[in-house]
Amino acid sequence: MSYFNKQIAVFILAISTGCVKAELVVESGFVRASLPGMASTAAYMTLKNTGDADLAITGITTSVAAKVSIHSTMNHDGMMHMMDMNSLTVAAHKTVVLESGGMHLMLENTAGMLAADSKVELVLQFANGGKQAVRLPVLGVLADKR
Repeated sequence: MSYFNKQIAVFILAISTGCVKAELVVESGFVRASLPGMASTAAYMTLKNTGDADLAITGITTSVAAKVSIHSTMNHDGMMHMMDMNSLTVAAHKTVVLESGGMHLMLENTAGMLAADSKVELVLQFANGGKQAVRLPVLGVLADKR
């Protein structure tokens, strides 16, 4: 391969990898403290994709719960229902708010009570294979947002 062809190959590679950049910023996140006798709770946050490519969150793990799922709250004939979502996409340069009464994360089968003023680490897993750890405060059951 000639020097010129190598330079073209490097340029094409730089264009194809450098232009598709995705970055997720997590703001105002918190986990709701556990209620007595309950083995599940919820997490809320604002997700901002500051990059040029969509980001699909396909899974979440934590050491404090056996399962974390993405839920959407739906009104069906006047009754509110939570629906599991397989993934959550944050479009490039867009914001998604996870909040009470809307989309949120459910931490199920928690390992004991999650007390206010503690911290929980969640690991977000993306469709592209990437991961991002997020450390959130646990707020009391009456807290509306951080």
